[in-house]
Amino acid sequence: MSGTTKLVLTAILFGVALVLLAVAAATKSAIPLFGMWVPLLTVPWVLARPGPEDTPPTSPS
Repeated sequence: MSGTTKLVLTAILFGVALVLLAVAAATKSAIPLFGMWVPLLTVPWVLARPGPEDTPPTSPS
């Protein structure tokens, strides 16, 4: 995954969390706040995935 792709996915995940926060505020319910953690906990997984430039070179056998 390239750096740009990671940045875009991270922004989308934070956007989803903010939408869930807005839903919680609009409905005066705490239930969407529990779902808000799903995209936020996905961010470290997205950022820790190795990109194509991070793969070690293969040596011929």
